[in-house]
Parts: sequence; C-alpha cells; structure tokens
Amino acid sequence: MTTIRSHYLPRTYLKHFLNDDVLFMYKKGAKFFDDLKISPSDRILEVRGENGLLNVGVEKHLYDPEIAGISSDDLENIFQELGEDVYDTVISEIETLGNGSPVPPSVKDPLCLMMASMRVRTPLFKKEIEEMDEQMKKHLMALNYERMTVEEVQQHAKEVTGKEITIEFAAEMRDSFINKNYAVKYPNAYFIKHALLLVEEHINIFHQMTMTICKSNNRFFVTNDNPLVYFVPPEKVNVYNPPKGLVTPHCEVFFPLTKNLAVHMTWKKEEEELREVSRQVIDAFNYNLSHNSWEYIFAPIKINELNIFIQEYIPYPFKFAIH
Repeated sequence: MTTIRSHYLPRTYLKHFLNDDVLFMYKKGAKFFDDLKISPSDRILEVRGENGLLNVGVEKHLYDPEIAGISSDDLENIFQELGEDVYDTVISEIETLGNGSPVPPSVKDPLCLMMASMRVRTPLFKKEIEEMDEQMKKHLMALNYERMTVEEVQQHAKEVTGKEITIEFAAEMRDSFINKNYAVKYPNAYFIKHALLLVEEHINIFHQMTMTICKSNNRFFVTNDNPLVYFVPPEKVNVYNPPKGLVTPHCEVFFPLTKNLAVHMTWKKEEEELREVSRQVIDAFNYNLSHNSWEYIFAPIKINELNIFIQEYIPYPFKFAIH
C-alpha cells in the first residue's frame, strides 16, 4: 500500500536533535492560534524517542502526485537518496574533525544533496511555489480584464463556455478578476514537478558556495519545518539584492545538522573549515531558524527565547507579491 503520510522531515535528520531522548516541538503556526481556549503551554509538545518522531514532520498526501503509476513512496525514495541514506555516516565523520579542520568533499558533497532536498521537499516550499504562480496568474488576468468592457467579458464568456451570461454577472466577473477576489487550486503534481526540477539547481548552487561547519560544545542549535533557511541581510537588500536572492553576493544560508552542529554558507571566498563557535553565534543561528520557520520549531531543550512563538502568532517573514 502507498504511504499516506509523507515525512518531509526525515527521522534520520530529526533524531540528531534529541537530547536525553527528548525533543520539544513548538507549534507556532497560525492554525494553533485559532482556538482561543488553547493556552501557550498547550503549544509545546514533548516528543519522546525515535518512535515519537514517527508523528513529527509529516503531512498527509504531500508527495502523492495523483498520477497513475507514480506513488508518494517513489518520491520518498528519491529524497532518501539525496543525502539521507548517508547522513549518519557524514555526521560521524564531521564529529571526528578538529577545530580548524578543512571540510572534505566526503562531507560537503552529501551535505549539498541533503540541503537541496530539504529546501524543496517541505510544505513551505509547496506554498511558495504555488503562491508565486498564483500571484503572477492573477496579475496577468487583472491586466487582461482591465482592458475589456463588460460587454466584451460577456462575449468572451460565451466563446469559452458556449453559454450566455447576464450583463450583471459579466460585471461581477470582471470586477472579481480585476480585484483578484478568487483562489487558484493546484494539484500536488505541480509542487512535485518543481521540487524535482529545482533540486539539481540547488545542489549546484550549494557546491559553489563557501561552507563553514559550526560546532558548539555549550549551547544547542534548534531546527524547524523549513530547516534550509536563506536570505539577504536587511541592510544589504536593494534593487539588485532581493531579500530571498539565493545567488546574490550577500545571501547567507543556515542549516542545522544536529543539536551541536550547523552549516553556514556564503558567497565569500574563504577557507572551508569546521569552527567552534561562541554562544552569540549560536543565538544568531537560532534566531534566524526560529523566525524563518513555517509552523513548527524543534528544540533539544525548552528555550526561553522561543516562548514568544507560543504566546503570539509570529508569521513567516517573507511573502511573494506583485505590486
């Protein structure tokens, strides 16, 4: 039988954030704030052991393309081959490296695969891809209907559907398209197609960037449901450097590997090495990872700084829009 629940956060990855066999999940999505009877403490879930991870980072039918001959299991297998199969081995190799050690290809290559996979396999990526297409379609439709009179809309509807519509309905229809008061629904196959098309592009981009592996001995890294976080720092954003420009020179990439290890990537030409980092650097990582999460944050321990996300709704900071 085809798997119904798709693990967009594989257990192979999440288990590395367990601390004393426990992981804390902060439920920060908008849907967790709809019920006013839910208290902030109800928005923290304690997950115990690897078996508990079976119910974490999953979404029903996410990878089901709804196409005969292709199942969600096929997609899971593809993503598993993109770094997930060797992830434990790579982490073990990183843990043998000393401070200042260069990052070998045996580490960077599979990490680039894993990072590319984790960029395109999440519900947030699905939402972003659909949102960009929807905004573009609505923008073009609005421009098209602004040029048409109500009578032309009425005639156009007859040509397309073969049915007559009233002049009143044509006017409502025109206003709806101009004001973008409608929704576009997408089949899963749309998201899956773009995920598979773009994964290789992301692999190549990450290979070209400079990778630094950050190691902590005294403070934990968190992760989230959108663990491949990237953006251009606000002070560097301009007409040439958009906030989400991955290939712009000021872009930074953050990807937590385990509770004690994380990757930072930039376009600066520097030595690729493992570095033990300060508490301030880890706090900066966790700030970026928590604020760029979609609906969930995962932490090895309860962290006071994360309480803001369960006390008030703090949305994902980026939204595609055409003005």
